[in-house]
Amino acid sequence: MTTKWVLTPDDFALVWTRETRQHRRPYPLHGVPTEPENPDTAAPLHHRFLRRTDPELTAALMLCARSDVTTLTLFGERTAGPAVRAFAAVSQQRAGILVELPDAVTVQVSPTDQVGRELVEAVGSAPAGRLGQLREPQDAVLRTDGRVACTEVESGGDAALFRRKLNAPVDGRGFITVSVAPANPLSPPTRHRTWLDFSNDGRYLLSTAADLTLTPVDDEEFAAQLMHLACL
Repeated sequence: MTTKWVLTPDDFALVWTRETRQHRRPYPLHGVPTEPENPDTAAPLHHRFLRRTDPELTAALMLCARSDVTTLTLFGERTAGPAVRAFAAVSQQRAGILVELPDAVTVQVSPTDQVGRELVEAVGSAPAGRLGQLREPQDAVLRTDGRVACTEVESGGDAALFRRKLNAPVDGRGFITVSVAPANPLSPPTRHRTWLDFSNDGRYLLSTAADLTLTPVDDEEFAAQLMHLACL
């Protein structure tokens, strides 16, 4: 069962600090002042949240404040619409999810198996890109001769296609960081991905290592990739 609360930025600032005893919010949420921006609203806010009226909200915030659990952060920009700022913390069968909007912060507690779908909803829907998966050595894609990129003949047709695609216009892009159970010494290292919504095409996930991989993903595939990265 999923439960969601929609708080004003001032409400969230107050309840986050009071319930977690922390002043800093999880990245990528803005580190705005923890006191209400409008002093005239301070007294009503303190009165409204004088007592812990919702244990589920407290539990969700406390989960998001933990440093020993699996976390996923998504931060990105869109040509239409606000920036994407989403955070999820997962412990066993429960997940706490924070999504920052221009005029609100949503706090959500969900079953673990819904984390991927909820985060994709925060990013926004997009069709899968029309190209097949591209995989090329990073050096071949990024290699330059001085300040001039290698020609298609020099680097190979697929590497040149990859390079042109990365330089194509986008409607949105963002960065994903996944930290799996950091308190466990056997956990994998922090994982990073980039999502790219190319104009007049669709969405891809980019992974960077010795090889660069650009994989088209629809909403379901994007959610599944997030779950896989988090070992969920």
